Amino acid sequence: MGSSASKQAEAKSGVVCIDCDKKSQKDLPFDDSSSASAGMACEKVYAKVVACMDKHEGQIGPCASEWDEFKKCHAKNART
Repeated sequence: MGSSASKQAEAKSGVVCIDCDKKSQKDLPFDDSSSASAGMACEKVYAKVVACMDKHEGQIGPCASEWDEFKKCHAKNART
């Protein structure tokens, strides 16, 4: 019965956690080889992603627009 109540609460909140176990989550990449690196074209856009992800405790859904903006920037500035 407990799982039924938690599913109802989850449905009401609109938040679905696919992998809430922090031990299995990876840190966001931030190294010198990406367009998110300091001094690179997408540094400020990626900083928005990191801030949003921190605010929402690693949940991607609430940060979809930030991720979309970063993907566009990264695609535009990717090294070939």
